[in-house]
Amino acid sequence: MKSSGEKSTVTLSAVGDILLHGRVYGGLRKKSGYQFNKQLKNISSLLGKTDITIANLETIIAGNEIGLSSFPKFNGPVEIGYALKEMGVDLVTLANNHVLDRGEEGLLKSIANLEEIGLEYDGAYKSAEDSERLRIITKNGLRICFISYTRGTNGIKIPAEKPYLVNSLPKTTTLRLSKKLRKIKSDNLADVIVVNIHFGEEYHLNPSAAQRELVASLSDAGANVIIGHHPHVLQPPEWIENSRGMKTFVAYSLGNFFTGQNGLHRQIGASLSLKITKPDKKYKGIVIQDPKLDLTFVNREKRLRYDMYLLSEWVKNNEYIETEEGKFLSEDVYENLRSRMRKSIFDLEVN
Repeated sequence: MKSSGEKSTVTLSAVGDILLHGRVYGGLRKKSGYQFNKQLKNISSLLGKTDITIANLETIIAGNEIGLSSFPKFNGPVEIGYALKEMGVDLVTLANNHVLDRGEEGLLKSIANLEEIGLEYDGAYKSAEDSERLRIITKNGLRICFISYTRGTNGIKIPAEKPYLVNSLPKTTTLRLSKKLRKIKSDNLADVIVVNIHFGEEYHLNPSAAQRELVASLSDAGANVIIGHHPHVLQPPEWIENSRGMKTFVAYSLGNFFTGQNGLHRQIGASLSLKITKPDKKYKGIVIQDPKLDLTFVNREKRLRYDMYLLSEWVKNNEYIETEEGKFLSEDVYENLRSRMRKSIFDLEVN
């Protein structure tokens, strides 16, 4: 048993948007024989290697039962969930603008599939009771609570009588969300709070003022790590020091992880890993250490086939990254990205 002064440590990793266009997995007419494990094998070293691994599942996976669909209303194969589970993902966040693309039916079927797979989810729910259950994972003596919200659902209204379906920022003021975080800490329900927020402006390479204002409030309310999604491109992370003297690590956007979007920065994302420590059990303070970004790249191999690579490996083996806009020198892209990611954290490890 740990003494009161002995520290507890948990390692966490997170990846960005998994947005399954039909062209990623062979087209909407394909009903079986998906090869997600092969498509993701080059980046398998990034998943399941920390105590906890989380991902932003931006496509419901209700599967063929209700019909696969792509942009603008997505529904992907169930098999992607099995692949993520097999590769070591522990929790997926569902709070995003595509969560109601196929209505309540699609969401509930997707949740049922996740439960069948054995993959924990957060941010969208099957019932009021489900929404009230805090997602807390206990590792190495630390209780890590995951909270997920989205700024919108692409204009699809959440049924008034079923507000529990999606954690929506427009329906939950910043003040209410802050109170929720403070209560989790004051009631001693968790030691660490990790907030996933679907926010920001699509394709903007830097966070907006609105993003900065929201994370400042959440940090002060007790969020230890804030992970952003939605822009579909990488945005430089930052440390935020709040009024309590504690630092929150903020990844404003981890970009696309696995998707059929085309365009240089839309094809590049990152896996974030960091260390979470409670230095002394006598105090509430949590310390975040050793953040690291491993850059990833999605390449269009051929029609209806996209594969993932570590960007560092792609650069070693390919002089160029070729997109519809033109050819980019791989080494220049890689070094410029590493520099941009260190805009606020000069010693950030970026691979």
